[in-house]
Formats: sequence, structure tokens, C-alpha cells
Amino acid sequence: MQQIDCIITAAGLSSRMGQWKMMLPWQQGTILDASIKNAMQFCSRIILVTGFRGDALHQRYAKNDNLLLVDNPDYANGLFSSIVTGARHVETEYCFITHGDIPCLNEKIFSKLWVLRGDYALIPHHNGTPGHPVLINQSTLQAAVSQRLTRSMRNALLTGKHRCIDMEEPEIIFDIDTPQDFINLQDNYRG
Repeated sequence: MQQIDCIITAAGLSSRMGQWKMMLPWQQGTILDASIKNAMQFCSRIILVTGFRGDALHQRYAKNDNLLLVDNPDYANGLFSSIVTGARHVETEYCFITHGDIPCLNEKIFSKLWVLRGDYALIPHHNGTPGHPVLINQSTLQAAVSQRLTRSMRNALLTGKHRCIDMEEPEIIFDIDTPQDFINLQDNYRG
């Protein structure tokens, strides 16, 4: 395990899903359980950013010693506000950023990105589609979240020092935004 923080955002309304996706069943737990477990295989601490239904997440995860729960009171303003909230708590030189609705990342993916770390944001892609987790050094992270002319973390990263890397693992783009995404992932992912 590396001494590295991982920001996981779990604050959104799940409006495209039509129901709260963080607690949808996945394998032996929930989508968010899997996302946290996968990140903890490589990272020393998870910064879980909550918002919508944050009380339920705090109750579920409060007893985990390697998990810092932080509330984003501005979660309705979008994902960028959650990453800004999480970035305030990063203590390590590098950190990963991912979302609570990407339950298929594994230690191998984190490891592959870790060896390519540098003074930039490392953004993985699969067949031209950007994915997660993003690996970023502290100074690049703080520069990105300090931008005031964007509401998109991806745009903030692309205007700063960054490097895109193609990865073979489709898991980096297996996020669950809609009911069809969830059905497709259940039907096609065998882990």
C-alpha cells in the first residue's frame, strides 16, 4: 500500500439514474462499497466527499479508520465543487481522484498509473474515452481547484500540466450514470 490519498466523490443527486446509485447492490455490497474497497487496495487513505444523503454515508462509513468523510454543502453546484472540497484535505504529495460510481477499478490499474506519476495530472483513457482514476501531484491539484473560470475538473486539468495515457483496461470507463449503464455492467462485467 502506498502513502497516498484518494478522493472519491459520492455527493451527487444521481439524477440521470433516477435513484440513488451509491447504494445500488454490487457483488457482495454496494457500488460505493466496491469503489472504496478497490481504492483501499492501493491507497492509504480515502477522502470520501458526501453531499446528497450524506448522513446515510456518514453512518455507514464512520467507523473506517482509513476513510475521512467530508461534507460538501455545495454539492448541488456539481462535481467540481466536490473535488474542491476533497482537495482541501489531501495530505500526500500525490493523490488519486475517482468517483463512487466506478466499482470496477482494481489494484493493477492504480499501480500502472502510480509508476507514471510526475509533476502533472495523469489522465487515463480507454479507446479515446477519458476515465479514472486520475493521478495528480499536490501542486497541480491545487492549481486546478483554484481556477475560477471553469466548473469542470476535466477542463481545469486540461488547461494545466497534464499527460493522457491509453490503458487497455475498460474498467477505467465503467461508471454508472444511467439505469442502462448499470444493466450493461451487470451483464458484461465478470471481474
